[in-house]
Amino acid sequence: MLFIQRKQMIKLLGVGGCVLALAIGGCSNSPSDKASSGGAAAKPEITISAYENGSTPPDEGTIEKNRWVDWMSQNGPAKIKVISIPRTESVQKFNTLFASGSAPDLIQEFDANFRNRIYDQKLIMPVDELIEKYSTTYKALLQKYPALKKVATMPDGKMYGFGRINGLRPQNVLMIRTDWLNKLNLPVPQTTDELLRVLTAFRDNDLDGNGKKDTIAYDMGGRSQAILDSMFGNVGWTLEKDQLVRNWDRAKAAAAFKKQLYDQGLIDKDYLTKKGSGYMGLDAEGIIAGKIGMWGSTSGNTSDFDTYKALKKADSKAEVTVIALPASEFGQFSPILANPVQITGMINAESKNAEAVMKYVDFMAMKETGQTIKYGLKGEDWKEGANGCQAFIDKDKTAPKIKYTPSYTMLFSPILEGSCGQVQSNLNINDPIEKDGYNHIKQAYELYLDPKRPMPDLTHPEHMPALPGELQISNNNLTKTLSDIWTKYILSGNSSSLDKALDDAKKAWETNNGKKIEEWYAKWYQDNKTKAFLTKDYYEFVLSFN
Repeated sequence: MLFIQRKQMIKLLGVGGCVLALAIGGCSNSPSDKASSGGAAAKPEITISAYENGSTPPDEGTIEKNRWVDWMSQNGPAKIKVISIPRTESVQKFNTLFASGSAPDLIQEFDANFRNRIYDQKLIMPVDELIEKYSTTYKALLQKYPALKKVATMPDGKMYGFGRINGLRPQNVLMIRTDWLNKLNLPVPQTTDELLRVLTAFRDNDLDGNGKKDTIAYDMGGRSQAILDSMFGNVGWTLEKDQLVRNWDRAKAAAAFKKQLYDQGLIDKDYLTKKGSGYMGLDAEGIIAGKIGMWGSTSGNTSDFDTYKALKKADSKAEVTVIALPASEFGQFSPILANPVQITGMINAESKNAEAVMKYVDFMAMKETGQTIKYGLKGEDWKEGANGCQAFIDKDKTAPKIKYTPSYTMLFSPILEGSCGQVQSNLNINDPIEKDGYNHIKQAYELYLDPKRPMPDLTHPEHMPALPGELQISNNNLTKTLSDIWTKYILSGNSSSLDKALDDAKKAWETNNGKKIEEWYAKWYQDNKTKAFLTKDYYEFVLSFN
């Protein structure tokens, strides 16, 4: 929180003009006035989790203590204490907190498998009654978007979480150096065979002009690998004649294609041990150095956009575009899409003040609250632009203040902002590089939100059902075992055949409860296909690009 002189004390905040006066307590005219009129000292205290991903600037404090923690405590219905959760090790941290009896009142977490497990262990409480008794804002959101109740409802028929409506937008995207294509007079690849020809040309033509054969045609970071699997519809479970089955043909074809990339030197031979310098293992340094021709990125992700900006700084002539996934023998698909309806918060079953948590959820679900934490204080950090959306007054000054705030907005529904809530609304199209970013997002919307090129997954992983205990353990083990088998084949040279790898995979499946897992999923689908939130339901949440 900013410390200010008494004579400067009256500063209008973005939600209703609350007086900001940390040094002497202050007052509030925010949308939470009724909850906070008794003053901060009289408020109940709750603990909440927040992801720590290293993005909090030192001048702002820490994820546990900063201007926004103070602001939420002062303007919301409860005084909050933040418990830091490492973003990449969140489940381990929560396990430790539960084991020690110190888990937060409000658990904010994206991992659906973890949520399913703590539901089975009765570590979280149902929220139906709390919503009915104490909620206004969140209750209205449920009424407007019934899908939110659908995804929060567990097998006992009760809701065990709070969520947000994101709307349907792209997540993974496939990027290509179009200036390289133009140099070689090659079209954008439309099929996997054409993709191989393009990647081979990238490898062989020394496009960075350094006289060395050091071009990596295709990056193999986590998202880049996921895009290859999406290309073949290799997502494990497939609907065939309205039956949910394990699809081995797609797994076989995807592995064969990856092996071609490896054997022909189209990818980094050290991709398994190279962590990468960017988000999800992306070889950002290689991209910036002009050594990589194609890669999987994330639509609107700040880190990935920073990589693009660094590339343009290093080579102003570099041109990049988003392309549709090339079609395989199984059809043409889109990469995984962002989850349009997402459960992000749960209440600890041991919470001593669930009512206060519910009121905090209401406060954080409000449009005014979400906009303030996302963009800063209205009138100080932003104002309404000509298009009615937020326009930063001094973007460089405000950026450090809000760089870390996504950790606090997990209960806010971006759909409430309409087009103003989309990443592209914050880009300055008068800046050439930001205009490029705007166009990349636009390309992804046009290419990937078309049900004619669907996401091949049955649903987003966050909405897949939880297997019962023993089968979940078997499934986890099988995931690693099958990955190891396919990877060994990809790296094997001539010492292993594709048929042998497939045979090994099927044997591992059969000897580790695979058939029982298939039977369980098949029955679940038949029992729940009209109730579950599946990919076919996503397209009613498509966001228009503005």
